[in-house]
Amino acid sequence: MTPTATPTATTVPVALKVSPHAAKLGKVVLGNDAVGKPKKITIANKSKTTPVTFSSIVASGDFAMVNGCGATLEPKSKCSVSISFKPTTLGARDGTLTIRSNADNSPSSVSLSGIGTQPKK
Repeated sequence: MTPTATPTATTVPVALKVSPHAAKLGKVVLGNDAVGKPKKITIANKSKTTPVTFSSIVASGDFAMVNGCGATLEPKSKCSVSISFKPTTLGARDGTLTIRSNADNSPSSVSLSGIGTQPKK
């Protein structure tokens, strides 16, 4: 009798889908604690079986973030991060939202941009 191979479980890659890949936060007047209207970034776990564990979600540059995601994102689930723009100087400003996790496609990033403008006289 020939021994038969024992079936092994197939590993399921964990992947995040982040949308949009770029966020333009428009023009915001510099000073007086002015902040632009927030934009929502959606993070989705594409796996059917494996949760994603976040190690960090960070916004750089003149961009602030409100994290609506917990430490773990369950399979086939979504969460969102709200990004706002508060310019520190005039002109075009760029930043990045960086999402680090145990997903195969980590880190994921979103390009952020906004324009600091002068107050009207």
